[in-house]
Amino acid sequence: AQVGTRGPERSMGPDLAMARKLGEWENPDTVVRSEDWQEAIRKGCEMVQIASERKVRELERRLDHLKTEAETLRRKGEELRTIHLNLEGDLKDSKNQNKAQMESNKKLAQEVFAMRTDMSKLGQFRASLDQAVSYVDSRK
Repeated sequence: AQVGTRGPERSMGPDLAMARKLGEWENPDTVVRSEDWQEAIRKGCEMVQIASERKVRELERRLDHLKTEAETLRRKGEELRTIHLNLEGDLKDSKNQNKAQMESNKKLAQEVFAMRTDMSKLGQFRASLDQAVSYVDSRK
């Protein structure tokens, strides 16, 4: 008998006292022996361990997938960086060509202006010659 207990608990073993505390006193078929508790705990721990191992494997697969995805994205990033650098180089070349073409066009515009000025002077000179020839012809 247990010391310090009263009533029917005094004659109960530890398994029956535990069953009563759990509210199973009314049905004696549900009383579980200590060995059954230990087996249930062992099985419960085994189930938790199996579930944990499954979760670990699942997380490891997910991690492998994420590593693969990260590597793929890293490679794509490098490819884009290379494309970007090539495009910047092309843009720089294009700007240099544009600048050279603008300089060439500016020189041509200056030449055209000079030629127009010369043509204007020649037109004036021709007019003076025509006037002189007309004067000479009128004196004959």
